[in-house]
Amino acid sequence: MGRRLLLVEGKNDEHVMYALCKRHGVPEKFKIKPAESVEGLLDLLQIEPRASDMERLAAIIDADQDVAARWAAVRARLLRAGYHDVPAAPMRGGTFLVDTDAQLPNLSLWLMPDNRLPGMIEDFLAFLVPQGDGCLPLVDGFLASIPSESRRFAEIHRAKARIHAWLAVQEEPGKPLGQAITARYLDAEAGAASEFLVWLRRALVD
Repeated sequence: MGRRLLLVEGKNDEHVMYALCKRHGVPEKFKIKPAESVEGLLDLLQIEPRASDMERLAAIIDADQDVAARWAAVRARLLRAGYHDVPAAPMRGGTFLVDTDAQLPNLSLWLMPDNRLPGMIEDFLAFLVPQGDGCLPLVDGFLASIPSESRRFAEIHRAKARIHAWLAVQEEPGKPLGQAITARYLDAEAGAASEFLVWLRRALVD
């Protein structure tokens, strides 16, 4: 069996993936490689498929503010790598590519948070906040109440501020994202997590 690799943007993403996999008993059939930046990940999407021992490759990428623009950047790298049938938009349950010439590995893509909405992994984790939680609306109210001249985070990072503010008021305040899954502050059985795990298993395990 050849190498199976999951590319992620950074260490936080890596820890979240390990926590989700452990929580769901996903077999350790693949390695996780953080790229340290979205540009670094895009570069790896063009480079890694050419590794001679690569059997399966998958990548998780934040959509950020513009889904179409991020997908266009991903698609351009994949076409340069040699994949031909790359769709013009991400597929709802994750995108799966098979090289008909069998010279490139099967490649699977997940655009955070859900392949449709703009956002990032922190938006995905917000989907795992337990139903009926009373703190998240209070966090939203607090963030909305901060005057623009006093707000120190950029609007693009609102999702980060939101989830970390919510984690700051849990039983053990300030747990990192992966540990928040392990501690079950976040519901790893939520529908968003289940849909993502279906993609992950098909991409790298089954």
